Amino acid sequence: MKKTSRHLRFRPSRVGALALATLLAGCARYQPAPLHPGTSATALLGRRLDEPALGQFLAAMGVHPRGHWGLRALTLVAVYERPDLRISVAAYNAAKAAVTTAQQIPNPTLSLAPSFNATQAFPSPIKIGPVISFLVSNLGAREAGIAAARDRQQAARILIAAAAWRERSNVRNALLTLWLDERIARIKARVASYAATASRLVAQRVTSGMLADTVLASTTEAANKASFGAAEARVQIGMDRAHLAAAIGMPAAALRGKHLSFTAFEHPLPPANLAALTRTALVTSPSVVGAYKNYRAADASLRKAIDQQFPGFRIGSGYHYDQGASKFILALSLPLPILNQNQGPIAEARARRQLAAALFDRAQVRVLHEIDAAKAALQGSVSVARAARLLLATARERERQAIEAYRAGATGQLRMVEAEQQATLVREQELTTDAQRLRALAALADALHHPIFRESHS
Repeated sequence: MKKTSRHLRFRPSRVGALALATLLAGCARYQPAPLHPGTSATALLGRRLDEPALGQFLAAMGVHPRGHWGLRALTLVAVYERPDLRISVAAYNAAKAAVTTAQQIPNPTLSLAPSFNATQAFPSPIKIGPVISFLVSNLGAREAGIAAARDRQQAARILIAAAAWRERSNVRNALLTLWLDERIARIKARVASYAATASRLVAQRVTSGMLADTVLASTTEAANKASFGAAEARVQIGMDRAHLAAAIGMPAAALRGKHLSFTAFEHPLPPANLAALTRTALVTSPSVVGAYKNYRAADASLRKAIDQQFPGFRIGSGYHYDQGASKFILALSLPLPILNQNQGPIAEARARRQLAAALFDRAQVRVLHEIDAAKAALQGSVSVARAARLLLATARERERQAIEAYRAGATGQLRMVEAEQQATLVREQELTTDAQRLRALAALADALHHPIFRESHS
């Protein structure tokens, strides 16, 4: 029996030790995650499109480039490699953690205030005992704080979608620019070739005395300018490929020797019902939705600040061994809102709500302005493109006539070359207007958050 009672006497201490060990085991521990700039720099420079991990990601997304890298494949590479989307995800995780913070219940407080009475040794000079107090917060303020945190979490989630669209937009613009500049470069090379041929033919006529030296000087100058323009176009292509590599988060060397597909730009799909899409964009655009969620969070924060005029109270129970007597305590503390009623935080929260409302209005106005600007640019480019096609048709007819006249022996080769060069220059103008149309469509797609360019099959 004594052995059993001894065992029962020590069990509470063992239970307390076990409870303490359980609480400590649930505590978070710091895990170091160092960054090594040298290692990350080596990894960045070594990125390639044929990496196995990247290939598995593309395959999981249903994309199999097979050597042809189009808009969809390159967009997924950007999502995989570039840090912008990861930054948005990290911001969302931080906002999600803030919801956990708002939902958590305050821990109780353990108080110990031992004292020793030197003037009274009997029955005991010691006064000691624990008091555990709990904060009973204002329930309305707590619920408002949770609502504000959840709205901020939803706003952060919207930013992930916005970041993904921004990645696609950056890749599309870089790929479109490269495609247009490659077409321009081919035309400029043809113009330079025609100009060089014309200069050679004029030189022959000057040598034979048919033309003056001044004609050769102007023709040579035109040939040199055309050659310079062709060289500039080739340099621009190299810069465009570097910009595309940056858009997908790769070094420029990763695109070397890779075949790029531009089929996404060959048959764009302009929106059919622009009025309906405009209204939808004014409500569902990520910038508008994010601003709306931030306003809701600011409104909930104002409710929280108002409710915190009466923040709550503390209640605590405890035990005191007071000079030989056992005493049980029930403590209650209540803040008195006499000197202030939380006026400062309320004023700040009200001002932040006004700011959030103004930012929401600005987001809608900005979306509408972007749509209107893109529509105007598209309408203007369509009318200019129509005029350019008429000029091109006229130039090609003159080219055809010049070729037929040369073959019939009615005119010389110089007249035919000049007609071919002029038609090529007009073709460059027509391509420039087509580029304006495609860029206006791209801007409209971004403003509406509506896909316009067909995805390539790569």
